[in-house]
Amino acid sequence: MIILGIGGLLGDAAAAVLKDGELVAAVEESKLVRRRTHWGGLVEMPDHAVATCLQLADAKADQVDAVAVVRPIPESDFHLRLRAQFPNSRIIVVEHHLAHAASAYYPSPFEEATVLTLDRGGDFRCGSRWRARGAHMSLEQEQYLPDSVGDLYGRVCELLGLESNVDEHKV
Repeated sequence: MIILGIGGLLGDAAAAVLKDGELVAAVEESKLVRRRTHWGGLVEMPDHAVATCLQLADAKADQVDAVAVVRPIPESDFHLRLRAQFPNSRIIVVEHHLAHAASAYYPSPFEEATVLTLDRGGDFRCGSRWRARGAHMSLEQEQYLPDSVGDLYGRVCELLGLESNVDEHKV
């Protein structure tokens, strides 16, 4: 089974490929095009990242079984474009914080874990706590604005002279 994951459609777009349950490729669009990929609300397909991931996975678009897209996705023809590009795929929309939690837990060596996600406010939430065991994850608690630790962190980064929602990873 080949699963293509696409995230960061409103900024920092990236793609990843799971082949038979193993992560075989993960690439950020900005690393390939050598520029920031913050589009200010425009939905852009990370074409370079998708092509590179498929090449690294030795797979073609018509071999992809599922395309997982991380919310939020504003209303657009994006799903229609995905359907045309990956005609044999199921399109699956994944909640923002669940995607963060899954990307931390599933590749980890742990059979059981508590997973914490914190950000400024992706998908209307700014944090969540998950109980992960085996192949299952369940939401235990969630936080909403204004209780955002990620927002506080972003403001500290701004005080350091960095660009908001872009350069936080530099601290």
